[in-house]
Amino acid sequence: MGVPHLILGNARYSSWSLRAFAVLRRAGIEFTTEFLPLRTDEFRSRMAEVSPFALVPTLLVGDEVIGDTMAISEWAAEQVPSLWPRDEFRRAQARMMAAQMHASFMNIRRELPMDLYRQNEPRVTLKDEVVAEVSKLSAAWGQALHKSGGPFLFGEWSIADAFYLPIASRFSSYAISLPAELQDYCDALLATPEFAEWKAIADEEDWIIEDYLVEP
Repeated sequence: MGVPHLILGNARYSSWSLRAFAVLRRAGIEFTTEFLPLRTDEFRSRMAEVSPFALVPTLLVGDEVIGDTMAISEWAAEQVPSLWPRDEFRRAQARMMAAQMHASFMNIRRELPMDLYRQNEPRVTLKDEVVAEVSKLSAAWGQALHKSGGPFLFGEWSIADAFYLPIASRFSSYAISLPAELQDYCDALLATPEFAEWKAIADEEDWIIEDYLVEP
């Protein structure tokens, strides 16, 4: 089948690309990468060649196409089962947490978009809907961390943590205040080698999406 090839969006902005990259790196699966500038003709043309969904990340494994971060993560877990917790209940709960990130927190994602160039710059005001979602997310994180003892949601790193890595970066970028236990969790995510590598890639990029920038 050859070496898997992962097609990604800008490292600065593409949160779903970061998640898939982190999972594959943590799995120790060899893969090549191809970064595309979002919202460009180059992106649209290349992705039209690859998948009718035309979304990143997309993983090419030989002639097979796997789109969507959750699908890529599940494929990786087929190769490396330890990407999910060993215990059946913790494993189910980790999938629940990942699925919630996949389907929810739209206000956080819209009002606090990932931008790795932005550091500790709070919004002047946060909409009530964002505050409510931060509270909901904090409760879910707190419950998991209390049961596991940390440093990650289910003790050892899992796919669920990869799904919340971009949220940790958002909270850092926009200076979101968190209880100490949750800040420790975010710090642990941002200290992983997968994020360090991704951040280094972002630092080398010169692609800017002007209308993506969020004012204070």
